[in-house]
Amino acid sequence: MDSDENGCGIDRPIALTEVLPGIPLSDIGPMRCQTALTLARWMKETVNPTLKIALPERRITGLSNAASYVCRLRNHAETGKISEHARGNAVDIAAFTLDNGDTIAMTPKQEDATLTGAFQRTVTAGACLHFTTVLSPGSDATHQDHLHLDVMERNGGYRYCR
Repeated sequence: MDSDENGCGIDRPIALTEVLPGIPLSDIGPMRCQTALTLARWMKETVNPTLKIALPERRITGLSNAASYVCRLRNHAETGKISEHARGNAVDIAAFTLDNGDTIAMTPKQEDATLTGAFQRTVTAGACLHFTTVLSPGSDATHQDHLHLDVMERNGGYRYCR
């Protein structure tokens, strides 16, 4: 999928079906290999260990994600910069599915003192160690119901975590 006249496209896209063995994605959209690898590392090194502390009797059996590849501008705006989704660099996480059928939906939880709230805040903060851009639920008007993660390369290794 080469770039089109809008700047959209992915060089050698992959279709990720499972982020880790036994943890399927709800949307199997194309993404760059680096995005898929970073997502898998975050799940393995941050999300699963955090769940083991917060809810030790549970395990993650699915990941609800919004489309990874969409040819559009940032925040669905009519003008401005192209979204990292349009380059296969981004994925939006809406919820984690647990082995008992429960879900942990990504919603603003800054004031949530439960273990689920602590889990979400911890995995979001941990995402900043893996991804170059992390927009947590509630960080702005367009990110109320999902966690935006991307691997956009920036000058000097700059990261944006909000």
